[in-house]
Amino acid sequence: MTKITKVRCCALRIPLEVATAFSQRAVTERHYAIVEIEGDDGHKGIGFCYAGSAGGKLVSLALRELFAAKLIGQDAHRVEGLWQEMYQEALLQGRAGAVMRALSIVDIALWDRNARAAGLPLYKFLGAVRTDRVPAYASGGYYLEGIATTLEHLIFAPTGQALPPGRRNGIP
Repeated sequence: MTKITKVRCCALRIPLEVATAFSQRAVTERHYAIVEIEGDDGHKGIGFCYAGSAGGKLVSLALRELFAAKLIGQDAHRVEGLWQEMYQEALLQGRAGAVMRALSIVDIALWDRNARAAGLPLYKFLGAVRTDRVPAYASGGYYLEGIATTLEHLIFAPTGQALPPGRRNGIP
């Protein structure tokens, strides 16, 4: 059994080169939270999430204050059981927003750690049956001038495919 020995997390704030706005507020930066979980075998996994235009510190705080101590000494392969225990732990703090994002990045980091320990890419560790294509979903950013063309070039051009019909300029 591999035991979790370290849980490290931090918040990142990344300024936008071009500010944007939603209704009544301007967005000038994006916030993220990142966690690294290490087992006594030395393997590490990373999880991260977008925390909005503010809130990366809230996600990191939720992770440190609610979940980190409960993870130390636990079996790193008991991902589903740990998820359930953390979900129950979050009952009074809220099962939405920053708390659920913290739970999610722990989940991601544990799966990543375990795949690395097994020497497998995550998709294989999770049992993927298809490796020739992956459906993609994009949310946000489509309202910026030229972004649809940029995304089409970055994502679809290397495959020789175009955006699916009706998906140009972020319009479904």
